[in-house]
Amino acid sequence: MKEHITISQLSQLMNVSVHQLRYFEEKGILYPSYTEKNQYRMYGLHEIYQLSHILLLRKLNVSVGQIEECMTSYAADDYNQLLEDSLQRVQDEITNLKLLEQFIHKVLKEHHNLTHQDNEYQIRLLGPRHLKLWFAFERDQELTARDLFEQRPAPPQLFENDLHYLSDSGQVKLCYETTDMTDTADYMLEEGSYLYKHFSVTEDDEIEYEIQQLERYVTQHQYKCQSKIILVEKSYLSMFDNNKLQYEIQVKVK
Repeated sequence: MKEHITISQLSQLMNVSVHQLRYFEEKGILYPSYTEKNQYRMYGLHEIYQLSHILLLRKLNVSVGQIEECMTSYAADDYNQLLEDSLQRVQDEITNLKLLEQFIHKVLKEHHNLTHQDNEYQIRLLGPRHLKLWFAFERDQELTARDLFEQRPAPPQLFENDLHYLSDSGQVKLCYETTDMTDTADYMLEEGSYLYKHFSVTEDDEIEYEIQQLERYVTQHQYKCQSKIILVEKSYLSMFDNNKLQYEIQVKVK
């Protein structure tokens, strides 16, 4: 009974393609135990363990070129460091995936809430929000792609964040939410009851119209404003309607 197996059998045993095994041989990291007269490559237990080692290193994103170095010169401490580095990369990826999961939940929840609203004014209790200033521009200035590009650095994950437009002395302050503490934030929106309305637009003039409508609504219903009007751009919700931008207009009331 033969102790060795063919390249095809090794492929089946280790769940790796014959092409990949030939590639490893070409790169000098896995050779057959011997080659029969009929040119069949034969592999024994030593090659199986060696292949297991190679596949583990590939799973750790070690390049084929580096694997040769690992197998010829790495000591135990080197492998330990390699595993620790790989672990850190995996943990970073998990963190990023969790953040992505939270963002997807946020978008789905906001879209669900949006589809169940009638674009009417409502009152909502909001917690404190800390904002960082991106840049300011004149109220009658029309923003362009060049304006956004030249204002560096841009917010992290631009357009995954809600962009807040705050009016101040004839200017508009374009801000984004931050988790930084109060002393590093440029603005803080206080906790309280906010009158708000969601709307979508295709032209900037429609935004000015909504601001005027909110001011009229506040007067008619005798609300006392405790903040300036806040315009929030829901950039990520615009994917549900490619032709319109989604906004929310807010003001703290009593």
